[in-house]
Amino acid sequence: MNLDYLIYSIEDDKNISHVINLALTKNGYEVKSFYDYHSFKEAFLNKKPNMILLDLMLPEVKGEDILEEIRKDPSNDDIEIIIISAKNLTINKIDGLDMGADDYIPKPFDVLELISRVNAHSRRFLKKKTDVIKVRDITLDFNKRVVYLNGEIVKLTNSEYLILEYLLKNKCRVVSRDELFELLWGKSESFETRILDVHINQIRKKLGKENSEIIETVYGVGYRVKDE
Repeated sequence: MNLDYLIYSIEDDKNISHVINLALTKNGYEVKSFYDYHSFKEAFLNKKPNMILLDLMLPEVKGEDILEEIRKDPSNDDIEIIIISAKNLTINKIDGLDMGADDYIPKPFDVLELISRVNAHSRRFLKKKTDVIKVRDITLDFNKRVVYLNGEIVKLTNSEYLILEYLLKNKCRVVSRDELFELLWGKSESFETRILDVHINQIRKKLGKENSEIIETVYGVGYRVKDE
């Protein structure tokens, strides 16, 4: 896969950093590796990447602080952020996603799974859409990759946007959880079901109380957008 797609990897363990760099470079990505926050920040200010692979336990500056700093700036909304961390408790994953990460891969990780997840997220880069979908007072502009609520921009992470876009495109049809798993993680059989639940709940919150029921849970199957 050759996407002209730039990935920044922030990992202080040089052996792991080398594995990440080698695996993704062989799959056609441009990867730049950083072992500390300061070298990453210098490069980031010079050129922003399409994706960041972020370790949480870094020297000097915590990965959570880096994530928070990036997500504070709306101009960084299109940057995919995948946490890769030895912090593998459920609460760690939920906290990371709530702070704005698009995915969470616990260490130790399988290289093939890493490649699959990166591929799944980077496919969004290839999608060029020009249509607009309107449901109630929600408008999704494919061309701009922006969701509006009563004319105001709704700030979504990339994963949240992709889920909402897919549900709106398939409104009134029940979308299975398996479809959404594949949408976010490709063909990988290793994924966190809880991560999908967190994304859905966050979307509902961001759409406001008046639209919280627009995404209907069809128990045992998946989700459906109600256009009524």
